[in-house]
Amino acid sequence: MDTSTRTDCGLGPVFTLLQISDPYFPIGGYTHSFGLETYVQKGLVHDAASAERYLQSFLASSFLHNDLLAVKLAWEYAAGNDLDGLVNLNRTLSAAKAAREIRTASLKLGARFIKILKMVLEKNPLFKAGVQAFRNNGPGANYSVVFGLCARLLNIEKKAALAALSYGTASSIVNNCAKLVPLSQRDGQSILFSSRALFISLLVRVEELSAEDIGIGGTGFDLRSMQHERLYARLYIS
Repeated sequence: MDTSTRTDCGLGPVFTLLQISDPYFPIGGYTHSFGLETYVQKGLVHDAASAERYLQSFLASSFLHNDLLAVKLAWEYAAGNDLDGLVNLNRTLSAAKAAREIRTASLKLGARFIKILKMVLEKNPLFKAGVQAFRNNGPGANYSVVFGLCARLLNIEKKAALAALSYGTASSIVNNCAKLVPLSQRDGQSILFSSRALFISLLVRVEELSAEDIGIGGTGFDLRSMQHERLYARLYIS
């Protein structure tokens, strides 16, 4: 049988999304706790119950109004071929990330994400223009901005991209808790199962937000991230 006649049954973008949203996609995300390590060292996250509270609070505040919203907006700007919108979003998000380690981590992940996605998007005009514009208008590209941009260029539906990022972020937090608290794998999976309603809520709430909402909330998480810079001993970069 000639395999060239086969189609992907419309699943090509799905497999691409599974690949780029994998928590172990090789951009170094596993080396960052994004402030969680400080919560654990201070005893604020110390068991399954407190880990679940941390996860839900982080997703519903800092994550929703920063990275999840940025993916939504970047996807929409890319759909409208709005390069200025992408650049302004990237600049605003960088300013909203008050903690140095978090801001640096976002830019490093963005740079590594771009290097890998060049494999498939190098000839795309908006991708090339966006990468160059990010370089010309700041220190680089934030991960969530380029994730949203690339998701649109790879024909991934907006809701699917937002869902994948939400779950991937939660999965990374649970894996970090397993190492830091420590937390059993069974408890971690129980937390993820219990978070499904929150994931759906995030997808609804993010559609109600606009660019003016970038950076709202998350002050406590920012402070813990700043304190992480001065921990005596630590496993994670941020």
